[in-house]
Amino acid sequence: MLSKNVKILIAIIVIVVLPTAGALTWYFVTKDPTIRPLGITKRALMARTTDESGMLIIWIEYDPSEDQQASKALGNTIMFSLEAKGVVGVVKRHPMPGQDMSVAFVFGASTIGPFPASKASLGISAAVGAYRMVIPPEGLGG
Repeated sequence: MLSKNVKILIAIIVIVVLPTAGALTWYFVTKDPTIRPLGITKRALMARTTDESGMLIIWIEYDPSEDQQASKALGNTIMFSLEAKGVVGVVKRHPMPGQDMSVAFVFGASTIGPFPASKASLGISAAVGAYRMVIPPEGLGG
């Protein structure tokens, strides 16, 4: 039988470790770097890439008479997806009258796309790969 002091010590260890273990488990499930215990925060992501040369640019061309709100929503959705992968980006929307909405990902000299809006998700993995060639994930290279 364990003494009272040992039981208290085990209770304290469980109380301290359980939230970290839960957050780490959730990180492995979602791959969201902002959830990882002592992980990178959105503020730290922005600090690592203070100028646009270190940012992934999401270039959205749209017909202003039809796709104004849809282009904003698409930009927000893509930004959310990139943030979940630990990538900093900026959305640039450009009106192109009479043209269907399209998305291109630009990082340095690399341009991935353009993709029609319905296929924009196909470029996210390639864009993240281009980003990771230059800026490794936090903890692996810097």
